[in-house]
Amino acid sequence: TEFTRRISGADNYPRLSFAEIYATTGLIGLRLGEKAKDLAGQPVVIKGYMAPPLVDEGDFFVMTRSPVVTCPFCDFGASWPDDIVLTQLEKASGFVEPFQPIEVVGVLDLGAKHDPRTGAMRLVRLQDASWRIIPKR
Repeated sequence: TEFTRRISGADNYPRLSFAEIYATTGLIGLRLGEKAKDLAGQPVVIKGYMAPPLVDEGDFFVMTRSPVVTCPFCDFGASWPDDIVLTQLEKASGFVEPFQPIEVVGVLDLGAKHDPRTGAMRLVRLQDASWRIIPKR
């Protein structure tokens, strides 16, 4: 399937780091990096962490630059980091622990859009995504 081909062919796609996606964060706001803008609409690979989900299995998750221990959906005192990537999966999947590094392949979608599942505006999304655990060496 395309899902299997894409994740098994991850080495053939451009890689983006969080620093290349978000040129600035914090008080001056979020600004997208030039490399991310150049790759919009194309399959890319991003390494990061899966934030704790609401349910045990689903068709989306939030990817973060570093581990997030508390689910901001579940704890009203918690909040998302500014520089996240909403990851919309090609097919429903289980999830991993928040300290497990992952690699995600998906089509990069940029621009502020309201996400009805999270109720928030998101600037960066990976669509039709698949993921795999990065093995510890």
